[in-house]
Amino acid sequence: MMKNKNIAKASAFVALAAATAISLSACSTAADEDSSANDESSESSQVVAPTIIDVATADGQTIDISNGGFVDITTGDTDPADWSAVISDPAVAAFTAGGKSGDAVMNPGLQGTAAGTTKVELTNKTTGQVVTFTVNVK
Repeated sequence: MMKNKNIAKASAFVALAAATAISLSACSTAADEDSSANDESSESSQVVAPTIIDVATADGQTIDISNGGFVDITTGDTDPADWSAVISDPAVAAFTAGGKSGDAVMNPGLQGTAAGTTKVELTNKTTGQVVTFTVNVK
């Protein structure tokens, strides 16, 4: 069963990477065809990859992300849906629960919503594991 979960995670990652590549190639083609596009507008439309952390190594760490950036939290052999978060300053970061979406298994994550620093406490409802780290949104 764990092998199927890993295959689903890998499939979801490959699908996301393919969709991102297609989106980026479509954007670059449109920008290449428009000779009046300036460098400033093309920079702001680029997709930024998420920061990936693992719950096994996140405890006590400080994670730096940009405003609007994402943190993808890998959960090892635990069910991504079992993790919840308490964010000290919810104005700085927002939590997205993990779980199934169709056939894909999505990791929990965070998005930077305003510049600042906040403490994040992740808790696994099945194992009782608690992981605490800091998110610094620039």
